[in-house]
Amino acid sequence: MIDTVPVFILGSGRSGTFQMVKMLENIEGIESHHEYLFENILKPAVLYRMGVIGDEEIKAILKETHAPAVYYANAPVWLDSSNALPWIVTPLYELFPNARFIHLLRDGRKVVSSFYNKFTGVVYDDQCVNIVKHWLDNPGTMPSPPPEKKYWRPFPVKGEKYFEEFTHQSRFQRLCYYWQDCNIRIRDSLAAVPDEQKLSIHLEDLVSDPATLERFLKMFGIDYDDKYVQILKRPVNVAIPQNFPLTEQERLEFGKIAGDAMQVFGYHALEEYQVAY
Repeated sequence: MIDTVPVFILGSGRSGTFQMVKMLENIEGIESHHEYLFENILKPAVLYRMGVIGDEEIKAILKETHAPAVYYANAPVWLDSSNALPWIVTPLYELFPNARFIHLLRDGRKVVSSFYNKFTGVVYDDQCVNIVKHWLDNPGTMPSPPPEKKYWRPFPVKGEKYFEEFTHQSRFQRLCYYWQDCNIRIRDSLAAVPDEQKLSIHLEDLVSDPATLERFLKMFGIDYDDKYVQILKRPVNVAIPQNFPLTEQERLEFGKIAGDAMQVFGYHALEEYQVAY
């Protein structure tokens, strides 16, 4: 056994988490995973976010999944880059006090558009939303929905904004809620992590700013090299190689729900960009 440092890349999905693994997966000394045991983690992570399960339950799951994976890793760094992790930063840090956390952000307009137009049956479709809501409202009277990812993304809980209307919103509106909630939760949870163990970066800056890429690579003990820029410039995990700019109505809806978060993360003054496929 060797002393292994876990590194967790946290993102909303459609934010470059898979691309980070592709960039790092063949580097000696790093055991890289994209969405490690994803469906084992996503459901309990979402239930933890909504207060359905508590600290001890989520930690017990992590002790059966991530803890032994890190323990038996034959590398100095063990990486999980995943959108199942944003809601469980605190229990992860408590289990792995030496862990490093990277908050990978991408312009919410691009994330929401990608989910909405390219992954239509994966996140917040009406049928799955209604099934989960009915189960949450009637505990103990029916089986819990299965851990398939199409069911499991957070709902607002009582006392939070959009709690009453969430199931009546459009799928687009729910995705706007998801992007802002996910990233705000990551930011707030990372406040307890020492500065030297965390990094918040924009995907867009990784490609355009060598200093940002250098800071990212430093979290893994890797020296900067231009070859990593070339890897980042090639989009991966592309379901449909096409841009879907938000319509005027979609921009208005997005702004109402996620506008504050766009300002928090520095995207509010930027124009929506197009990806070169």
